This record gives sequence, structure tokens and C-alpha cells, in this order.
Amino acid sequence: MLKMFRNFALAMVAAVIMTTPVAAQTTVQLQIGSSELVVDGVAQDIAEPLLIEGRAVVPLRQVIEALGGSVLWNDNLRLITIRDYLGENEIILKINSLDSVVNARTGPRLDVPPILIDGVAKAPISFVSAHLGFGIEWNDEVQTITITR
Repeated sequence: MLKMFRNFALAMVAAVIMTTPVAAQTTVQLQIGSSELVVDGVAQDIAEPLLIEGRAVVPLRQVIEALGGSVLWNDNLRLITIRDYLGENEIILKINSLDSVVNARTGPRLDVPPILIDGVAKAPISFVSAHLGFGIEWNDEVQTITITR
């Protein structure tokens, strides 16, 4: 009986492992001053990322959604809520504020605040990537940002 239970349990574990979706790696590339976002080799238009006080500030919605996450905007409070692709991590930022909330707790202060330009919310991508678990690389020579999930 114990052997039959063990075999059943192993079969159930194997079934769960084989049916659990594995997220494919996604790569996003941006360049300061360029209105092109490249997602897994496919280009699309975006609002230009900026360099402010040495920090890359990027249009959040397109970048985060390209990485499978979500961005919510509260116009009344001027708040940006950013969630990762699994919904496990959440960041709340306020336009023109250095304060943050990370996973429902007071988070670290930003070096530069999120901004709103022509209706597009932009924020420091290094901060967002660090708290959502994305990989990020900066190439200073050509001022490009590569983000991986």
C-alpha cells in the first residue's frame, strides 16, 4: 500500500512539473535619446528614454509590459503601480517624489523621481528592475540599456 501511494505521489509531482508553464526569457533594449524599443529583436516606437543625474529614466508602461508585467496609473494621486510578470512583486511610485513602496512596505528612496512628460510616466529603470528581479546592463559607450527577464 505504501509503495502504491509513493508511486501515485511521484506521478502527481511529475504531472505538476510537466504542466507548469516556464516563462521564456525576454530581452528589452533601449537607447538614451532613441524612440525605439527592441523586444526580442522586434522594434517598436516609444517615448525617448532620458538620462537624468546619471540615471536612465524610461517610459514605464511599454518597457514593463514588454517584460510581461503590468503598470497601473492613478491620475488623481499621480501614482504608478508596477507589478512583475508573476504578480509577486509590486512597486508604487509617485510622480516627482523620491519615496517608494515595495511589496506593501516603505521602500528605499530613489536617486531621481519619476516624471510625467506629455502624459508618459518615466522612472529610473535600474530601481524598478532591481525590485522586480529583472537583469539590467548599461553600456555607457553607446548609452544603451538591456533588460532581461
